[in-house]
Amino acid sequence: MTTNTALLGDICKVIAGQSPPSSTYNKHGNGLPFFQGKADFGVHSPKVRTWCNTPIKIAEKGDILISVRAPVGPTNFCDQKSCIGRGLSAIRVSDKMDFNYLRYFLKNLEPRLSGQGRGSTFKAITQQDLKGIAIPLLPLKEQKRIVKELDAADQLRQKRKQAIALLDDYLKSTFLDMFGDPITNPKGWEVRTMEDMIEFMTSGSRGWAKYYANNGDVFLRIQNVKNNNLDMNDICYVNPPNTAEARRTIVCEGDVLLSITADLGRTAVVPKNIGTAYINQHLALLRLKNGYMPDYISEYIASIGGKSQFDKLDKGGVKAGLNFNDIRSLKIPFPDIRLQKEYILKRNQILHLKQSMLAQLDELDTNFNALMQRAFRK
Repeated sequence: MTTNTALLGDICKVIAGQSPPSSTYNKHGNGLPFFQGKADFGVHSPKVRTWCNTPIKIAEKGDILISVRAPVGPTNFCDQKSCIGRGLSAIRVSDKMDFNYLRYFLKNLEPRLSGQGRGSTFKAITQQDLKGIAIPLLPLKEQKRIVKELDAADQLRQKRKQAIALLDDYLKSTFLDMFGDPITNPKGWEVRTMEDMIEFMTSGSRGWAKYYANNGDVFLRIQNVKNNNLDMNDICYVNPPNTAEARRTIVCEGDVLLSITADLGRTAVVPKNIGTAYINQHLALLRLKNGYMPDYISEYIASIGGKSQFDKLDKGGVKAGLNFNDIRSLKIPFPDIRLQKEYILKRNQILHLKQSMLAQLDELDTNFNALMQRAFRK
């Protein structure tokens, strides 16, 4: 069957965002919600953080918001009348097209749009690029059939994501049930400082971009360290120099990694069989003395107990990072070691189940993306 196509600009109104003067911004709900770019996007709709009392470009409720600068392509549903900055455009869907058909089409197009971005400082696409996008213009009945099929596949993905989120919540509640509030320490656990627990501490290597390689040893960066989780999906490899700095920054099984710049206090424990791996300058390596359990220490630092201490160190958001004295001064309740071991056993069981669910989610994502590609294949 031959599919007719239409240009986005011919069947939808495309509104380019424009940033008003910063003097018109506020945090008090005065004016319209102001969305500047992808950073404001939520799972489905943007999260309001700023308002503007003198908007220039306006998106209406029901528009599709698309990021046109750094990064290009992600979309959100505009759920209220809003002011949009230059990082976004709004697409107002015409009656010739099902709203969700266009939303799925743009989602499928996102990887290609990202590759279309131009500019050395900010990747961006122009209004002409957006308006010139060719869309398969199927009869509305066929559009709705495609949407129904994609909705069913997407619902499976969302349910799996919700189940994974519930596991994360359950793990947090298990920690609280067993050890009590990490700030107030209602169970009266002995409190020790990190200085008492650390056998060795160092920060990572600087200026190692020249050693990057397609394969070799693992080079762990801040994006690999989450809240008590080591993410190995975006790994960089290096062929390191034979220097004292390199030898100093090699990680060992059981080391606690801690982010010391930007998003302070993210942690992870180095697992078994990671091979030879190093850390960059945005991470600190904490090697604990015998008798201290890295998984518990990492979990506590990643909890609200650790974050509250980092917030005090980062007064007014002016502190650029953590130094070794900051880290040594961290106070950590120290429960009975048997209770720590019991918690870690439960945690490992939960994480094993989570890994199984994540594998299922990968399969559901693959199926969903294949359905989209098939639906919008020219």
